[in-house]
Amino acid sequence: MKKVAITTFLIIVLVLNLTACSSKTSEASKPLVYASFYPIYDLTSKIAGDKVVVKNIIPFNVSPHGWEPSAKEMAKITKANAILYLGMTMEEPWINKVKASAPNTQFYEVSKGIEPIKKGNTINPHPWLSPKEALIIIKNINEALQKIDPSNKDYFEKNYQNLKAQLENLDKQYSDELSKARLKTFVVFHSAFAYVARDYELNQESLVGMSDEAEPSPARMSELVDLIKKESIKYVFAESLSAAKPMEAIAQESGATLLKLNTIGTLSQEDIDRKADFLSLMKDNLGKLKKALE
Repeated sequence: MKKVAITTFLIIVLVLNLTACSSKTSEASKPLVYASFYPIYDLTSKIAGDKVVVKNIIPFNVSPHGWEPSAKEMAKITKANAILYLGMTMEEPWINKVKASAPNTQFYEVSKGIEPIKKGNTINPHPWLSPKEALIIIKNINEALQKIDPSNKDYFEKNYQNLKAQLENLDKQYSDELSKARLKTFVVFHSAFAYVARDYELNQESLVGMSDEAEPSPARMSELVDLIKKESIKYVFAESLSAAKPMEAIAQESGATLLKLNTIGTLSQEDIDRKADFLSLMKDNLGKLKKALE
């Protein structure tokens, strides 16, 4: 009886080892693609499916603004067959260092075709928050994947068409719901929602500029309080990873209620725990914008 039990145990161990080895071999045979930060990672994963190993460069729960890779992270990144990044200055300056260190890696800028919003010479690097611009991003991702792995072109195209249909439906929801809004102005911490405002005929007012690491000025806080009172704005927005205190102060001073919009530049631990993804977070944002603009 003991011999049978031991034999059975050894067979199970052998099968598990063979399965693990097979899985590693299968993964090693696939192209390795790194995506610069969460929205690019999630959208790439949805199109790539199980044909490509897709990894995220900037860790979850970390803002993409001002992030720099460590030497260890650089060593991993430069082993990729390809790197997909947004562009529009979002990944500067670190993406240039990666390019210099990875001459055999293909690089694809997935914001090509998007009309940038500029303030002076500075480009606003947050187009993914608008479904209209996200549609351009996934088109570029699909084309990149088909170049990286032409043998799975039809597979990528099928996944792309499915994702495109979902984003087109989301774009329609944004257009339909936001066009009915009583108010047209919404107040946020940093100007991440400029493309949403442009694409759906709204007005974004932000406490700071294009980086969530910027320090707010008392003068701008006072301006926003006056604006909120003048236009009878009932809600203002903090962000999931930015310091909430400045927006809490504005809400208290103006009498508005504080809500949170998600910039979807990363996943917070709360997002991870509830298994949120890019599409679900975009839907959440629409619901909160709709509420704030009623």
